[in-house]
Amino acid sequence: MATFDSRSFYTRGDSFSVGASREHVERALLDFGATDVRFSQRGRLSAIAFRACGRQFRIVISLPQPDGISAVLGGAADVHGEVTAKVLELNARRVWHAFALSTEAKLAAVAAGVATLESEFLAHVVLPGNRTVIDELEPVIASAYQSGQHPSISNTATPRAD
Repeated sequence: MATFDSRSFYTRGDSFSVGASREHVERALLDFGATDVRFSQRGRLSAIAFRACGRQFRIVISLPQPDGISAVLGGAADVHGEVTAKVLELNARRVWHAFALSTEAKLAAVAAGVATLESEFLAHVVLPGNRTVIDELEPVIASAYQSGQHPSISNTATPRAD
């Protein structure tokens, strides 16, 4: 497996284009042995999906909206719109750069035998029905914290013998 020298990749994060960070993520996943690596975007949501180690994964990244600045709508090219577009672009660059670094770190942990791919990306495993583990467990965890009760994670084929 080839590795990427993160010392040259790591700087402030906004100096790398979103495309460069996406390419870095794709290259790292492919070098690891992942297949069917796909990117998609809808509004402020970006997603990457891939297959590896007999599992399908999907990670959704929500690009943050800067405080006090609304999205640029329409075609008016005023100063505020240009500033907003620049801020949005810098935020996107930082988020994608951080995602690239975290993906590389997770894959390095797996390659070193410190973790498994499934444990590093467990929240993003796609389950039958096309929902991810995090989609299924987030409301269960929130409810457990709210109620103070142990969560009930049912739908298991074999009941626990206590």
